[in-house]
Amino acid sequence: MRASKIAILVPSHNGGTLLAETVASAAEAGLPPGSYEIVVCDNASTDGSADALPGRDVQGAVVTVHRNARNLGRVANWNRAIETAEAMGFGFALFLMVGDLVRGTGLIDLRDRMVGAGACLGIASYEIVDEALRPRRVARRILWRGAGGLSARDFLAQSLATGAMLHGPLGANLYRLGGVARLRFDPTDESHTDQLATAVFTCAAGGGVVYLDRPISRWRARPGRFHSGMEPQGRLASDVRVIEQACLVAGVAADHPKIRASTLLRAAWLTRGDLRAAWVWSGALVPASPSWTWLFRLLLRQAFHKTPWLVKA
Repeated sequence: MRASKIAILVPSHNGGTLLAETVASAAEAGLPPGSYEIVVCDNASTDGSADALPGRDVQGAVVTVHRNARNLGRVANWNRAIETAEAMGFGFALFLMVGDLVRGTGLIDLRDRMVGAGACLGIASYEIVDEALRPRRVARRILWRGAGGLSARDFLAQSLATGAMLHGPLGANLYRLGGVARLRFDPTDESHTDQLATAVFTCAAGGGVVYLDRPISRWRARPGRFHSGMEPQGRLASDVRVIEQACLVAGVAADHPKIRASTLLRAAWLTRGDLRAAWVWSGALVPASPSWTWLFRLLLRQAFHKTPWLVKA
């Protein structure tokens, strides 16, 4: 009965009033009530936020709360959420972190596109909003050329292997469940485990990737989010580690001159234009001369398409 349904997974710990907003957002976005259910994995909260949730949302979609007996940790709770969705027989899963929201009905279009292409991963853009839900910008993520899907290996070769971190965030990815491959995250390496786990899952599942150039979720910028507390150099080091590991697992050659150029661009953005620091950090992480042609192309695409990353299906 749930094979065509989307499990909207909400990992939570003391989510407060934001948890209720996240749970209610699917109905408010207008998703068809028979297309989804909400699954909250509560990580031993003490604020009563999970207990206050209704058994169904305003459209009648079921809201299931799974309570962990103890706090498993942030990433281990993601795994518990996926395990719960698999055990309940869902065919698809989307993660929403507390405070984030479903946006519009694009999620259904993405699911249908995945079904038509036999894909195991659907990627979409997402909207970034402030704490009061005022729009900041749409994170387009990818300039996707072509109408069809792409094999997982080809997608990785055009993304991570060139320095493009396109396998996250979780809130803009739709995963196909029920196959042999299992999506699992590494609790011992929290930084960008979403990127690496998604790449590994997609390659193992073998169903390919599709893209929807419409926002399916709203990412709320607020204090306390995980990467907001990371130093820029630490974020870049994590990026490079994920790139190397994913390419190794997939058997894809990493293009280090392009990775250096991509890392240089990301470093300049993370340091707010400190080009000297960006040059030093990128060189320490990727000991290769940057591809200046690649860097120029990235800058042009960012200027004209609001994303530097091109993928050809």
